Amino acid sequence: MTDTILTYFPQAFYVAENLLEPDYLKKLQDRVYSIKDGNPSGGSNWVLRPYNTLDTYELKDDPVFSTLLDKIEEKTFAFNKEHNSDYHYKIKESWLNVYDKNDQQEYHCHAGHTYSAVFFLKSNEDCAKIIFENPTEPDMMPIKNLKELNGLSFKRCHFNPIENSLLIFRSYMRHMVDKQETDSERISIAVNLLIRLEF
Repeated sequence: MTDTILTYFPQAFYVAENLLEPDYLKKLQDRVYSIKDGNPSGGSNWVLRPYNTLDTYELKDDPVFSTLLDKIEEKTFAFNKEHNSDYHYKIKESWLNVYDKNDQQEYHCHAGHTYSAVFFLKSNEDCAKIIFENPTEPDMMPIKNLKELNGLSFKRCHFNPIENSLLIFRSYMRHMVDKQETDSERISIAVNLLIRLEF
Protein backbone atom coordinates (compact mmCIF):
# COMPACT_ATOMS: atom_id res chain seq x y z
CA MET A 1 0.00 0.00 0.00
CA THR A 2 1.33 3.47 -0.94
CA ASP A 3 0.31 6.63 0.86
CA THR A 4 0.34 9.88 -1.16
CA ILE A 5 -0.42 13.49 -0.38
CA LEU A 6 -1.88 15.28 -3.40
CA THR A 7 -2.08 19.09 -3.65
CA TYR A 8 -4.77 20.35 -6.02
CA PHE A 9 -5.36 23.94 -5.02
CA PRO A 10 -1.99 25.68 -4.61
CA GLN A 11 -1.74 29.45 -4.89
CA ALA A 12 0.65 30.44 -7.68
CA PHE A 13 2.66 33.66 -7.97
CA TYR A 14 4.67 34.72 -11.01
CA VAL A 15 7.89 36.60 -10.24
CA ALA A 16 10.13 38.27 -12.83
CA GLU A 17 13.28 40.08 -11.70
CA ASN A 18 15.41 42.61 -13.61
CA LEU A 19 12.47 43.34 -15.88
CA LEU A 20 13.66 46.66 -17.33
CA GLU A 21 16.90 48.12 -18.62
CA PRO A 22 18.50 50.51 -16.08
CA ASP A 23 18.10 53.63 -18.27
CA TYR A 24 14.39 53.00 -18.79
CA LEU A 25 13.90 52.21 -15.10
CA LYS A 26 15.46 55.57 -14.20
CA LYS A 27 13.25 57.33 -16.76
CA LEU A 28 10.13 55.88 -15.12
CA GLN A 29 11.37 56.80 -11.65
CA ASP A 30 11.85 60.40 -12.77
CA ARG A 31 8.42 60.45 -14.41
CA VAL A 32 6.78 59.49 -11.10
CA TYR A 33 7.81 62.74 -9.46
CA SER A 34 6.27 64.93 -12.16
CA ILE A 35 3.04 62.90 -11.97
CA LYS A 36 2.95 63.18 -8.17
CA ASP A 37 3.57 66.93 -8.30
CA GLY A 38 0.72 67.47 -10.76
CA ASN A 39 -1.99 65.07 -9.61
CA PRO A 40 -3.95 64.57 -6.38
CA SER A 41 -3.95 61.26 -4.57
CA GLY A 42 -6.70 58.79 -5.49
CA GLY A 43 -8.08 55.63 -3.92
CA SER A 44 -10.92 57.50 -2.22
CA ASN A 45 -12.45 54.26 -0.88
CA TRP A 46 -9.21 53.10 0.76
CA VAL A 47 -9.03 53.16 4.55
CA LEU A 48 -5.27 53.80 4.62
CA ARG A 49 -4.17 56.37 2.07
CA PRO A 50 -0.60 56.24 0.76
CA TYR A 51 -0.21 58.49 -2.26
CA ASN A 52 -1.67 56.75 -5.31
CA THR A 53 -3.12 57.69 -8.69
CA LEU A 54 -6.07 55.30 -8.79
CA ASP A 55 -8.82 57.27 -10.59
CA THR A 56 -6.65 60.42 -10.79
CA TYR A 57 -3.96 59.46 -13.36
CA GLU A 58 -4.17 56.45 -15.68
CA LEU A 59 -0.67 55.17 -16.47
CA LYS A 60 -1.76 53.24 -19.56
CA ASP A 61 -2.61 56.59 -21.18
CA ASP A 62 0.95 57.84 -20.58
CA PRO A 63 3.29 56.77 -23.43
CA VAL A 64 6.31 56.77 -21.10
CA PHE A 65 4.89 53.68 -19.38
CA SER A 66 3.90 51.78 -22.53
CA THR A 67 6.99 49.54 -22.68
CA LEU A 68 6.58 48.49 -19.06
CA LEU A 69 2.86 47.81 -19.42
CA ASP A 70 3.47 45.79 -22.59
CA LYS A 71 5.98 43.68 -20.66
CA ILE A 72 3.47 43.13 -17.87
CA GLU A 73 0.88 41.88 -20.39
CA GLU A 74 3.54 39.63 -21.96
CA LYS A 75 4.49 38.13 -18.58
CA THR A 76 0.82 37.69 -17.65
CA PHE A 77 0.33 35.75 -20.88
CA ALA A 78 3.28 33.51 -19.92
CA PHE A 79 1.75 32.94 -16.47
CA ASN A 80 -1.66 32.26 -17.98
CA LYS A 81 -0.13 29.67 -20.33
CA GLU A 82 1.04 27.77 -17.25
CA HIS A 83 -2.67 27.42 -16.43
CA ASN A 84 -3.10 25.81 -19.89
CA SER A 85 -4.82 28.87 -21.33
CA ASP A 86 -3.64 30.81 -24.38
CA TYR A 87 -5.86 33.82 -23.69
CA HIS A 88 -4.31 37.30 -23.85
CA TYR A 89 -5.41 39.44 -20.91
CA LYS A 90 -5.22 43.22 -21.26
CA ILE A 91 -4.53 45.87 -18.65
CA LYS A 92 -7.81 47.49 -17.57
CA GLU A 93 -6.34 50.00 -15.12
CA SER A 94 -2.91 51.00 -13.85
CA TRP A 95 -1.76 53.37 -11.13
CA LEU A 96 1.16 54.51 -8.97
CA ASN A 97 1.63 53.87 -5.25
CA VAL A 98 4.17 55.91 -3.28
CA TYR A 99 4.80 54.80 0.31
CA ASP A 100 6.51 57.26 2.63
CA LYS A 101 7.53 56.46 6.19
CA ASN A 102 4.62 55.08 8.28
CA ASP A 103 2.42 54.47 5.21
CA GLN A 104 0.75 51.08 4.79
CA GLN A 105 -2.22 49.46 3.01
CA GLU A 106 -5.00 47.39 4.52
CA TYR A 107 -5.96 43.88 3.36
CA HIS A 108 -7.94 43.96 0.13
CA CYS A 109 -8.45 42.10 -3.14
CA HIS A 110 -9.00 43.36 -6.70
CA ALA A 111 -12.57 42.21 -7.27
CA GLY A 112 -13.87 41.98 -10.82
CA HIS A 113 -10.50 41.17 -12.42
CA THR A 114 -8.66 37.99 -13.33
CA TYR A 115 -5.00 38.86 -12.79
CA SER A 116 -3.33 41.68 -10.90
CA ALA A 117 0.31 42.69 -10.84
CA VAL A 118 2.69 44.90 -8.90
CA PHE A 119 5.92 46.24 -10.36
CA PHE A 120 8.41 47.53 -7.80
CA LEU A 121 9.76 50.67 -9.44
CA LYS A 122 11.86 51.98 -6.56
CA SER A 123 12.63 50.21 -3.29
CA ASN A 124 15.32 48.63 -1.15
CA GLU A 125 15.60 45.71 1.25
CA ASP A 126 14.25 47.78 4.17
CA CYS A 127 11.01 48.75 2.42
CA ALA A 128 7.62 47.36 3.43
CA LYS A 129 6.72 43.84 2.30
CA ILE A 130 3.61 42.88 0.39
CA ILE A 131 1.76 40.19 2.37
CA PHE A 132 -0.77 37.67 1.01
CA GLU A 133 -3.35 35.82 3.05
CA ASN A 134 -4.17 32.17 2.52
CA PRO A 135 -7.62 32.25 0.84
CA THR A 136 -8.86 29.54 3.21
CA GLU A 137 -8.54 31.96 6.14
CA PRO A 138 -10.23 32.29 8.49
CA ASP A 139 -9.99 28.60 9.26
CA MET A 140 -12.83 28.01 11.70
CA MET A 141 -11.26 24.79 13.04
CA PRO A 142 -7.46 25.24 12.67
CA ILE A 143 -5.08 22.31 13.04
CA LYS A 144 -3.82 22.00 16.61
CA ASN A 145 -0.23 21.60 17.85
CA LEU A 146 1.55 22.62 14.63
CA LYS A 147 5.27 22.30 15.36
CA GLU A 148 6.30 24.36 12.34
CA LEU A 149 4.39 25.89 9.44
CA ASN A 150 4.91 24.59 5.90
CA GLY A 151 3.24 24.75 2.48
CA LEU A 152 0.20 22.91 3.85
CA SER A 153 -0.31 25.19 6.85
CA PHE A 154 0.97 28.70 6.04
CA LYS A 155 -1.63 31.34 6.88
CA ARG A 156 0.16 34.03 4.86
CA CYS A 157 3.24 34.63 2.77
CA HIS A 158 5.18 37.75 1.86
CA PHE A 159 7.39 39.14 -0.88
CA ASN A 160 10.13 41.69 -0.44
CA PRO A 161 9.72 44.64 -2.83
CA ILE A 162 12.82 44.02 -4.94
CA GLU A 163 13.44 47.00 -7.21
CA ASN A 164 12.82 46.27 -10.91
CA SER A 165 10.84 43.11 -10.18
CA LEU A 166 7.30 42.12 -11.14
CA LEU A 167 4.81 40.07 -9.13
CA ILE A 168 1.65 38.68 -10.80
CA PHE A 169 -1.15 36.97 -8.89
CA ARG A 170 -4.82 36.07 -9.19
CA SER A 171 -6.94 39.08 -8.30
CA TYR A 172 -8.97 37.26 -5.63
CA MET A 173 -5.88 36.94 -3.40
CA ARG A 174 -6.26 39.18 -0.35
CA HIS A 175 -3.10 41.16 0.29
CA MET A 176 -1.78 44.18 2.15
CA VAL A 177 1.37 46.28 2.42
CA ASP A 178 3.16 46.27 5.74
CA LYS A 179 4.01 49.53 7.50
CA GLN A 180 6.85 51.42 5.82
CA GLU A 181 9.39 51.78 8.63
CA THR A 182 12.18 53.46 6.66
CA ASP A 183 12.69 56.90 5.14
CA SER A 184 13.54 55.24 1.82
CA GLU A 185 10.94 55.58 -0.92
CA ARG A 186 8.83 52.61 -1.92
CA ILE A 187 7.26 53.22 -5.33
CA SER A 188 5.20 50.59 -7.10
CA ILE A 189 2.97 50.34 -10.13
CA ALA A 190 -0.20 48.28 -9.80
CA VAL A 191 -2.34 46.93 -12.63
CA ASN A 192 -5.51 44.92 -13.08
CA LEU A 193 -6.06 42.74 -16.14
CA LEU A 194 -9.27 41.57 -17.77
CA ILE A 195 -10.37 39.77 -20.92
CA ARG A 196 -10.44 41.83 -24.12
CA LEU A 197 -14.25 41.64 -24.37
CA GLU A 198 -14.58 43.78 -21.24
CA PHE A 199 -13.30 46.90 -23.05
